Amino acid sequence: MAAGLVLGLLPAAWGQPVPSRSRSSLRAPVTFNNQIVRIFQQNCQACHHPGDVGPFSMMSHREVVPWLKQIKTEVQARRMPPWKPVPGHGEFVEERRLSQQEIELIARWVDSGAPEGDPRDLPAPLEFSEQWTLGTPDLVLEPEADFVVPAEGSDVYRCFSIPTRLLQGRHVTSIEMRPGNRSVVHHVLLFPDPLGVSATMAKPNDPQAGYSCFGGPGIPTDSILGAWAPGIRPQVLPPGVGVRLTPGGRVVMQVHYHVNGTPQGDRTRVGLYFARDPAPKELLWAPIANLGFEIPPGESRYTVTASFSVPPFLNARAHFIGPHMHQLGREMRAEAVFRDGTRRPLIYIDDWDFNWQAIYTFREPVLLPSGTRIEVTAVYDNSTGNPRNPFNPPRPIRWGEQTTDEMCLLFIGVTLE
Repeated sequence: MAAGLVLGLLPAAWGQPVPSRSRSSLRAPVTFNNQIVRIFQQNCQACHHPGDVGPFSMMSHREVVPWLKQIKTEVQARRMPPWKPVPGHGEFVEERRLSQQEIELIARWVDSGAPEGDPRDLPAPLEFSEQWTLGTPDLVLEPEADFVVPAEGSDVYRCFSIPTRLLQGRHVTSIEMRPGNRSVVHHVLLFPDPLGVSATMAKPNDPQAGYSCFGGPGIPTDSILGAWAPGIRPQVLPPGVGVRLTPGGRVVMQVHYHVNGTPQGDRTRVGLYFARDPAPKELLWAPIANLGFEIPPGESRYTVTASFSVPPFLNARAHFIGPHMHQLGREMRAEAVFRDGTRRPLIYIDDWDFNWQAIYTFREPVLLPSGTRIEVTAVYDNSTGNPRNPFNPPRPIRWGEQTTDEMCLLFIGVTLE
């Protein structure tokens, strides 16, 4: 049931906050060195710097000038930066969403000829270190060999089964991932495999390390250990909270690769940091899913629902939430319905894109008392008007792990009170 998700997707890059400005100041001269580079630092450069997944660098004036028209178009359409949750439906940490004022500043700067400005106005440049920022990990996991990404073709989803060699159970409290080749690594997902089932998944005639996978790791698991996407910081769980790894188990690393025109090698590493407290509060993942639907061909707005109720005598506190669908997905909404009938929106994505999904971190953990019902509503487009539809003409689509299947799935990461 596990699916391709990205934990805490795309938090804002390190950078100085863009100063607030009045409407009248919008008519002041706009330059790269004064206003624009600060917006790029906060929202763009984590992906758009040399060697990372962004198709061009946005670190300097010289590097962005050839892309001015595209930058203006993408920010005005709100396709970039890729932050999917709709405002007012849940509050999340490190939102990367441009304000209307910032969009207007970028457009006015481009329309005025994109002046560079006074070098004295430049802020300190961001640095993207290749070292472990949390210090030496307690355990480093990596595939047994490099994986070679082909030069052409579709995106590649590759899973690597890695033994932990732990002699006793440990709780992971922090995770740091170091992609080996950021130019092709789109995102990385970690799944615990306590029974070691993934060790048998590789095909004997496959010369490359790991095995092919798309929707999930192909093993029986309802849990997620962690994830990485461009711009993400090391994942540090709340104080006193951990994810348990069992002795003798394995971890599956799922890597989503882009192709970029030339063969590229990658060996991504993961650093795990263990709890010093012997009995931290365990982070549990509650999957909310509908496995019994069928999306008819030709339906442009087909609705599927799922729900889950907090069991009696238990109070939960939600820290993370992650919607998941495949190529036909268009919208997903989740709400908490409390016992008195009141509703609290948890998340709403109105323009689903499989390539920009996430598990989002609530700004403040959400208390879910006993009896609270989580309602999930998903909308799918199985018509010829959906450019992502894998079939033409469309076919009936059901739940499944393959690219051409679909999912109605929401993960919520909770602790019990």
